[in-house]
Amino acid sequence: MPHIELKAAASSSTDESESFFYTISTPTSPSASSSEIVQELPTIVLIHPVYAGSVLWHPVFADCRLRRFNLVAMDLRGHGETKAGVGEDYGRDILAGDVLRIMDSLDIAEFHVAGVATGASVALQMAVMAPERVRSVFMVSPAPQIEPAESLQGRQEIVDYWVQAHQNDSTEVDEIAAADAVYGALQLAYNNKETRLTKAVCSYGVSNAKRNWTGDCLHRSEIITVKYFSNETPFDVSSLKRIRAETPVMLIHGSEDIVYPRFHAEELLGLLRTAGLGKAELLTLEGAPHFANVTHPEEINKFLYDFIAANCGSAVKEFPPPPQVVESRFLEELAKYGYLEDDTDSDGSE
Repeated sequence: MPHIELKAAASSSTDESESFFYTISTPTSPSASSSEIVQELPTIVLIHPVYAGSVLWHPVFADCRLRRFNLVAMDLRGHGETKAGVGEDYGRDILAGDVLRIMDSLDIAEFHVAGVATGASVALQMAVMAPERVRSVFMVSPAPQIEPAESLQGRQEIVDYWVQAHQNDSTEVDEIAAADAVYGALQLAYNNKETRLTKAVCSYGVSNAKRNWTGDCLHRSEIITVKYFSNETPFDVSSLKRIRAETPVMLIHGSEDIVYPRFHAEELLGLLRTAGLGKAELLTLEGAPHFANVTHPEEINKFLYDFIAANCGSAVKEFPPPPQVVESRFLEELAKYGYLEDDTDSDGSE
């Protein structure tokens, strides 16, 4: 899969260029170059949360309806196949700046942006930083203004187990501590709800974490999964007012999200409306946990499709017919961890 080379950002500990993994699909190609993007159609930029990588968006790339659009996903710094520095200033402004620089390099001027959890906050930050480029914002399980103390405690426990497991030579992993870290992350993301997809995404994430968050990079685990949240500053009305007033914003809350109760999303909704964003809305998805797009892909995909279709502007006359068969480039990776093309377990059945 392709990478794009960018000059090191301020958060990097090196002056060398950084390599960001990305993938693009169009209505006719599961693996397109930026020059193949259909300019007349909406482009959706997809931002993943912590722990996972862009592979988490497999259900979107495999959805016939959403493949009527251009889709772009990338691994954020410190995740997946991306090779980029992680400094103590790691935060949503750094991540949003990375994504905007990637869009610059791919020559993608305007786009819709969707994110899950951390990715949702990055998506909103992108709209603050580049309001003229962001057509709409779709936020699943958005972070609260201030990370709850109980959430920070849980995140710290997860990383403490991870550090305990990998603090010695990589050949001497404490497997019990490692399993405790993974269990905690699964509880946070899915309430321990298991489907073939959640298990494959988790296994993929652990494999990448062993490469990105161990050895000389062990300190990254705490920066990315704890300090990011404890150090982040709240959005304020003055910054949100930079977003164009006509920009649609959709918030999706999972009713079974044990990390962020609904009132946090309601608080953000109120802040957006106070900032003049009259097209901000909040929906609740019953039964969904924190990473709702993995456990409830059909519902989230429908929300996303309907949202983009309703807010793509008058310049889009019509969409191409949905393809009968689509291919996701992420399937090959997920198959290594037991997820097969004909798996249909959005209801959680085995």
